[in-house]
Amino acid sequence: MTTYSAEALCRAVAAVCPDIRKRIDAGVVSDERHLWWELSCCILSSQVPYPLAMAAADAIDQRGCLHQIEPNPNIEHLAEELFEVLSLPLDVDGRKRSYRFPKAKAGHLASTWAAVASAGGSLKSLISGDVSDTRAWLVTHVCGMGPKQASMFLRNCGVTYDLAILDRHVLNYMSTQGIYSGTHVSISGLNQYGRYEDRLRDHAREMDCPVGLLDWAIWIVMRVANRKQEGVLV
Repeated sequence: MTTYSAEALCRAVAAVCPDIRKRIDAGVVSDERHLWWELSCCILSSQVPYPLAMAAADAIDQRGCLHQIEPNPNIEHLAEELFEVLSLPLDVDGRKRSYRFPKAKAGHLASTWAAVASAGGSLKSLISGDVSDTRAWLVTHVCGMGPKQASMFLRNCGVTYDLAILDRHVLNYMSTQGIYSGTHVSISGLNQYGRYEDRLRDHAREMDCPVGLLDWAIWIVMRVANRKQEGVLV
């Protein structure tokens, strides 16, 4: 927990928000290949450093396991192919790293492909509906994906900036502002997640910033604040 005051953190977040707006690319990602890369990255990033998840998603993309797949594939065979890719050393910032959960995440990705195929055949068609319904579908049908990862996927694809990514940094910020009193560093239940998301959304309206951009600004500010507090050079 940071020792910076609520007012100081709020001012810092407000200062970062305009920069976040400038970094947002206009439009929704509609290329099926890139959508699968984004979804893979969100699934693979649970309990794993994001650069490692990105490297794993890159390796899967290069193999064409998910976006260049034949109709009605053998899901067990797909899981084996994904496991093979995730078991290989990955290049992360010039260093070889091993992915932490190759078998489990290979199974999650294969079952996700099957669920998407059953629901309409493509991620592009899946994300074209109501964003809250889409997030609920992802949480229900994608193994290993909670509300945070589902919200991240929809934001990263440019589908919506009205859903929040409530990670530990954002929850810590919310605690300083008196809008989160829980002790958990993550919220897995969609109903509870939605209640705290509404609280952050109200805070975002006061700051005149979409909640999906505000949480990004909060993430940046809180990481910097924590590093400075720990005496780490930023």
